[in-house]
Amino acid sequence: MGLLAIASAKGSPGVTTTAMLFAALWPRPSVMVECDPSGGDVALRMPGADGERLDANPGLLSLVAAGRKSLYPALVAEHSEQIVGGLDVITGMTAPEQAAGLGQWGQLGALFANLPANDAIVDLGRIGAETPQNAMLASASAVVMVVDTVPSSVVHLRERLRKVSDSLGGASGAPLYVVVVAPPKRSRAVGEIRDAIDRSGTTVEAVRHLAADTSGASFFLGQVSGNPSRTHLVRSAQPIVDEIAGRTVGSFLPSDREPSDTEAAS
Repeated sequence: MGLLAIASAKGSPGVTTTAMLFAALWPRPSVMVECDPSGGDVALRMPGADGERLDANPGLLSLVAAGRKSLYPALVAEHSEQIVGGLDVITGMTAPEQAAGLGQWGQLGALFANLPANDAIVDLGRIGAETPQNAMLASASAVVMVVDTVPSSVVHLRERLRKVSDSLGGASGAPLYVVVVAPPKRSRAVGEIRDAIDRSGTTVEAVRHLAADTSGASFFLGQVSGNPSRTHLVRSAQPIVDEIAGRTVGSFLPSDREPSDTEAAS
């Protein structure tokens, strides 16, 4: 049981795609959760396991409504769906206005970090100084910040990394990774971003290169034909996922049985 939080500091460098990709490649049982207050995309882009369109309900909002008195692990299975390929997902809000009354962000972090038989790969979207989903970072086993090579995005990332690192306890806290989305042959740009982060003095576990690959990303946009394992995207992601999963293995403590609702709520 552990929570891998995936976020960005600016723009849309592909946080949702990265979260689905990492969850699909994760070596332990996992559930991908959309916790982006600006609205979720999975129900709009991905078909269900039966090939039909996903229903936005059940999802995060129905889970919170059902657990308004107490959030407990059994609710996660009740409010998740399977997308094509077999990945379990909890779809997010369909509009930013729906996030206004959702005040349980800290409790959601604790819930997803303590599932008895699954890790949670959580899409936090863009995080800033006052974004409410920041409260979930305190429960993270590891955090991945996704960035592209646009200079302004890198500047925003450097500033946000300091705050995220502080919330994780700095060098002694949960590991903080940076994943740079860049074309397969742009490793030099990735090195330059790594150097910029090093100069900022912020402690990060690693800076890794995730290939910007249209054909690979299409699998996570609902165009599920062909062999994703042969794409630059998946091949570049696998060693990153293996590294992070190995680094957080101590956070995953499988249980032989699911707790009853009464046990979980007590």
